[in-house]
Amino acid sequence: MISFTAVLVGWIVQGLLGIGSGIISTGILLFFYEPKTVVVSLSIIALLGTAYLTAVNYRSKFFLKDVSLLIFFSFIGVGIGSFFLEELDHRKIELIFGIIVFLTGIYDFYAQKKKIFLQGKHKTVMGVLTGISGGIVSGLTGGAGPLYALYLNQTIHNKTDFKFVLSLVFTALNIERVFFYTLSPQLLQLFDPDILLPGIVAVFIGAYIGHRLTGKLSTQRFKESISVSITLFGIYFIYRSITG
Repeated sequence: MISFTAVLVGWIVQGLLGIGSGIISTGILLFFYEPKTVVVSLSIIALLGTAYLTAVNYRSKFFLKDVSLLIFFSFIGVGIGSFFLEELDHRKIELIFGIIVFLTGIYDFYAQKKKIFLQGKHKTVMGVLTGISGGIVSGLTGGAGPLYALYLNQTIHNKTDFKFVLSLVFTALNIERVFFYTLSPQLLQLFDPDILLPGIVAVFIGAYIGHRLTGKLSTQRFKESISVSITLFGIYFIYRSITG
């Protein structure tokens, strides 16, 4: 029931906003399981959930440039993050990540209010940086969603398209994570059926409920909710790094 509840709550939020499961589900499960076991096991659950959200949010447009940019550079980042998963101090990583996410979340909320968005070459440069940094953080902690959400919240203005692109990128990212984790004999042993089996059931229920709830929000409220959630996730990472 612990794993089922953790995944269900996380994926209701992710189904609603496009992000959140990697932080919420992970945060709950860390009270009961070893951190690396949680990160590795949730990669398969996340893959199933993001594939589902990709399918239900598809509107016959692929946003090929945004998707290709993020997926390609995320692949590089996930490889780096997975390589260092056994070596680096997670608390320091999460503290730095939390501060960055917190500050950028505040900026994004201001930008949404003032309708200030990325344009031209700045959009491409930020896409590259988002892919690499997001991939590294995802490989290390599984919680890089706020970085991708920040970039896409600045560049895609329809909430359904936002969730489609974000979920498609996350699907590719999760495939990469599972691939790199299975290459390591040490990490391969960390896929825990006690997390996986109930989580596979809960992910579809939660994603479905959250997706249905998205229709209750206007596009502007939706995008402002993304900004607020990014800021809150930054606070969460800072708190976890200090108290963990």
